Amino acid sequence: MDEVDVAISFIDVGLTSLKRLAIDDFAHLPIVLLSNGFERLLKMIICLDYREQNGEFPNASGFRKKIKTHNVEKFLQRVVDISNRWKYEKETAETKKDMDFLENDAELQSIVKLLTEYGISSRYYNINIIIGEKNSYGKPSKLLECYYWDFEEKLPRKKNVTTGNIPSFREHITRLLQQFRRALCRMFIWGKLGKTGKEIGESNILVGIINLRDEDLGQVKP
Repeated sequence: MDEVDVAISFIDVGLTSLKRLAIDDFAHLPIVLLSNGFERLLKMIICLDYREQNGEFPNASGFRKKIKTHNVEKFLQRVVDISNRWKYEKETAETKKDMDFLENDAELQSIVKLLTEYGISSRYYNINIIIGEKNSYGKPSKLLECYYWDFEEKLPRKKNVTTGNIPSFREHITRLLQQFRRALCRMFIWGKLGKTGKEIGESNILVGIINLRDEDLGQVKP
């Protein structure tokens, strides 16, 4: 439960930091917190599912090697595969919507790619420059900036959003991340993660997130 608490805390602080961020501002803080928080949350689902399947937490070196990476995209795909094995989408109307979101939402896939690029390489962007190591991806502020301009290009097809409106962008990305977090947290309640998963899902840490209404997505408390 402590690990889930850490993951949720990282995401909460990351969202608060993102709310205050200008596009060309210090992007390391929100991205490192969000990337790390979602990575931890996904890993907890994978580990609890492993225990349900095998009777113990993973200790094989091959499994540890696979889970010690920072590839949020791959971890999300593993969780989607696990959920499909559970037939999770058949549990409730909410889980069906969650699975459609996790598997098919193009904008979620874009932000997950950003978190993955940061987790794999860009978290050490400046150190890599100092030591002469090649950076596979761009600096964090540029990663976020590219995501922003992609958002800008789609604005004519969006409602109630003004071109160049940074607050609307922040609300948009916050809504996506909160919906992502809610979809993962619901798996502790409706997924097949055993007694520990249920206890986590029913804890004060997750209850508010699981019950977050669609109309409240995009809002971050000070």
